[in-house]
Amino acid sequence: MTTVAAVPLLRGERVVLRPMTSADTPLLMKWGSNPDFRHYQWARTRGVFDEADARKWIERMSRPGDSACWVLEHEGRPIGFANYRDHHPKGRSAEIGIGIGEPDLWGRHLGRDALTTLIRYLFDDLDLHRVGLSVVSFNDRAIAMYKAVGFEVEGIERDGVGTEDGFVDDVKMAIVKGRPRPDFDPRPVTLAGEHVRLAPLRMEHAPALFEAGDEDEIWLWMQPRPRGVEGCRRYIRWALDQQILGTQLPFAVIRNSDDTLVGTTRYAHIDPPNHTLEIGYTLYGKGARRTPVNTECKLLLLRHAFETLDANRVWLQTDKRNERSQTAIARLGATKEGELRNERILPDGTLRTSVIFGITKDEWPSVRQRLLEYLAR
Repeated sequence: MTTVAAVPLLRGERVVLRPMTSADTPLLMKWGSNPDFRHYQWARTRGVFDEADARKWIERMSRPGDSACWVLEHEGRPIGFANYRDHHPKGRSAEIGIGIGEPDLWGRHLGRDALTTLIRYLFDDLDLHRVGLSVVSFNDRAIAMYKAVGFEVEGIERDGVGTEDGFVDDVKMAIVKGRPRPDFDPRPVTLAGEHVRLAPLRMEHAPALFEAGDEDEIWLWMQPRPRGVEGCRRYIRWALDQQILGTQLPFAVIRNSDDTLVGTTRYAHIDPPNHTLEIGYTLYGKGARRTPVNTECKLLLLRHAFETLDANRVWLQTDKRNERSQTAIARLGATKEGELRNERILPDGTLRTSVIFGITKDEWPSVRQRLLEYLAR
């Protein structure tokens, strides 16, 4: 097989996309045999991507008029691939795929640069209207990257990908040319303060979260309580599933002095049309309570919500029986707005009445000053 002349060289800010040829077969074999790459790219366990697999893949992605593929290069080094396929001229649409085959380069935004470059080519040169993709649901970094470029989640195909260990969900995403992004669009971000930083919650945080949160006192009013590290993995996975849907945005609370995870918190009930969200699911280990941690966490979350996301209202809630939590929320300067009686059925079968507090955009300056004064003490 030779390079198709119609496949151009594409240049991004940090990567170059050069047309892939059969001479690149060894690269695909190497990347496709890497356990981490196989897991996140294809939801496969350890195995070998042999020469026949690589040649078949290149052939499938090199059909003039239907597909094309590129090798990604960074500073002259081949680092991954990109492709489009299933081109439908009448619908002006196609599916794409992208993969960084060198795990040591993950997290450096090279995939984002390559994706932006590819999308620009598909929209401007091929005059496509819609570009879609599929990604396994546990590939949270990739999903966040796609969202950052402008892709939106259109649905989740439950158990859509079969693996050696069972089935996993397949997330369907797309970007449509000219369609504006939501004005209110909370996405993973690190919020840095003097005492703590709030980093995007990841599956690998499960052991540290279990160590920080395995206390009876924490779970007295929070249910259900995750049991063991595996329980924390399920707890985080559910939060990240909600992040995919855009309803929640979870954070790990990292203490700056020793880089220790001391808790977790998140945005919840994200309501883009009305520019509102909740701060909730907050827990801190014993060593972080009655310290500046909670005050600074709330300052970081509220400041990001009001000053970056342009929220109209941020609200908080707690179990009516949790008087200490109500006192802590009121101390922030939030206004008690009322109670939702028998608002939810708890895992133990009891009914919870929730007490609701709120902070509006107009109230934020005074709340901010209040929090800054607490921290200055």
